[in-house]
Amino acid sequence: MYDLSRRDHFLDIKLRINQLNLQPGAKVDSRDLKESEFRPAGLMRRLVQRLPRGQKLFETKNCTVDCFEDRLSLFPCTHGYLNNDRQWETHASVLLVDGRVQKVEFRVLDGVYAAPNFLEKFKAICTEHFGDPRQEQKNQFHWTNDRLGFSGFLHADNVTANFTIECLDKD
Repeated sequence: MYDLSRRDHFLDIKLRINQLNLQPGAKVDSRDLKESEFRPAGLMRRLVQRLPRGQKLFETKNCTVDCFEDRLSLFPCTHGYLNNDRQWETHASVLLVDGRVQKVEFRVLDGVYAAPNFLEKFKAICTEHFGDPRQEQKNQFHWTNDRLGFSGFLHADNVTANFTIECLDKD
């Protein structure tokens, strides 16, 4: 079982997006993000979110996401020969605060079967390692302590799932 109260908990997550290791709370070079197909958020997104000084948002589309020692692997499936209900996309965003990974969000979009299946797998892995969710509503789960927050959410359309790993540590 992962111990969220330990200081070295960042290493246990083993989060990779497009093969780039991301550790909540750790520094990351924006050049490394760009090399891993991340791009700065567009003007409209930055205007809507109104990020304070020192914060930068990077995004990528149709990415691969691996975490929890590769027990959870998200990937896009956009093969044209498949029916629409068998296709989905993935998106991810990384919020940097003063060069440190503050929040990572990844999403499954238009996944009729994929979105609920990935959410169920995320919930099972998190429950196995962190215990029952601190907050649980229908299709929405959240685990937290004083350092990290994990959440998963299936939208009302049942084809979009969001996953968030956030550093809550103020150090």
